[in-house]
Amino acid sequence: MKWIVDRIEGDYAVVELENGKAVDIPLISLPESIKEGTVISVSADKAETEKRKENIDSLAKKLFRE
Repeated sequence: MKWIVDRIEGDYAVVELENGKAVDIPLISLPESIKEGTVISVSADKAETEKRKENIDSLAKKLFRE
């Protein structure tokens, strides 16, 4: 998925999504190098997601252990 930074307005980047809609994203959430015209590639990291899920499951088991 690719997003394009349309413009910067204050503390937000107005980003155009692939479906043509525009959303405001706080600049603090984006790399400092962001500027108008920057293409942002967005993807889900399945391996990291699974690792975090396993960690949460492990913590929950320890928490609720009788």
